[in-house]
Amino acid sequence: MNETELLRRMRSQVPLHDPDELALAIGWRPEEPPSRSRPRVVLRRLLVGAPVTAVLVAVALAVTALPPGNATSYANAAIDVRQEGGEWVARIKDPLADYQKYAEAFGAVGLNVELQLVPASPTRVGDLVLAAGTPPSGEFGGGLEPEGCRAGQPGCHLTFRVPVGFEGRVRAQLGRPAAHGERYQAAAHATDAGEMLEGVQVEDRSVRQVLGEIRRRGLEVVFQQVRADPGNPEINFIDGKKGLFHLSYEPVAPDAVGRDWLVWAAEPQSEGVIRLLVTPEPLRPSTPTPGETSAPRD
Repeated sequence: MNETELLRRMRSQVPLHDPDELALAIGWRPEEPPSRSRPRVVLRRLLVGAPVTAVLVAVALAVTALPPGNATSYANAAIDVRQEGGEWVARIKDPLADYQKYAEAFGAVGLNVELQLVPASPTRVGDLVLAAGTPPSGEFGGGLEPEGCRAGQPGCHLTFRVPVGFEGRVRAQLGRPAAHGERYQAAAHATDAGEMLEGVQVEDRSVRQVLGEIRRRGLEVVFQQVRADPGNPEINFIDGKKGLFHLSYEPVAPDAVGRDWLVWAAEPQSEGVIRLLVTPEPLRPSTPTPGETSAPRD
């Protein structure tokens, strides 16, 4: 399955919302639209004694005839892109805008960038989820500006950075705030700082113990069963202490999960909902870490 098809499938799982309703849900408020959407060009001072009228006419013609990609900045209602030092800095003004609005702005400054904003758990907002493309120097980057601000606050922007000199095509995803009920497409571990189970130890504890922690926080839970899958040709889980694993995952009904089962991991699924990955018995790594045993732990 190629990336485009994967993204299409992921997006198809997200419930549709009215755009205005979704904007309110994630705390976004539109900014005043810029007075102009054409590329802004810095003009040098006119030479003293030059025929002013003739020069102004010539400048107007030059700006009108400016080919796409020669601008150093461009803005529309959705995004502002400008060159700052060795980077192109894109500041997102409308995280729910049609992706073509972003492409329009990047194209105006000579960049072939396909940027998508995807719903993310709190600590992944502003993170660069995917970037396919190899710049000649420097790195792509995402973030929030100013640093430490919270998305949705006045003056806080999601940003995306591209090295000056990049001439290829890049496809990127940037995490944005999710509305209530909107499934995350980018998520941290549920126990990370700033997430719903911050600081809670879940791995290798019983389902009964972890459910107690979840209920104390007023959260909902869904389950996935994790199985060793030797037939899977790809290693899809790496644990620095235990080793390499070939695993498969499938949804399982709550009443089919034993309270003495073990929790493999906890993931945020959407606002207020935790997904517990569970197994009835300890899983053996396909390739144990050197010095470790592959025998299951009691």
